[in-house]
Amino acid sequence: MSIYLQLILFLASLGLTVFVTRSVKKAKMRIEDAFFWVVLSFFILLLSVFPQIGYWCADVLGFQAPINFIMLFFIFVLLVKGFITSRHASELETKVRELSEQIAYDRLDHYERTHVK
Repeated sequence: MSIYLQLILFLASLGLTVFVTRSVKKAKMRIEDAFFWVVLSFFILLLSVFPQIGYWCADVLGFQAPINFIMLFFIFVLLVKGFITSRHASELETKVRELSEQIAYDRLDHYERTHVK
């Protein structure tokens, strides 16, 4: 891995960490979500400082090139994150629907008690 690519990865990981930290401070991101991105940034930083980790993993798992392993690894991690986010969004949609139904029922009940005699 060239020193230029290592520098880009290093700066990208630091930039991601700064961006996530600012998002948490501005209350635009939950700490649980920020933790995932900081850990991912740490992995990027680790690969930029120690590129031999990518070479070793590629050799052990039988990849022809380290970049293939690295790309597949990060694609897999992001797919898992996407699945978790999708599941969380579905749970929230269900809760919103249930709360909307409860509010509608409460309003109907209130209307019937105050207006119907």
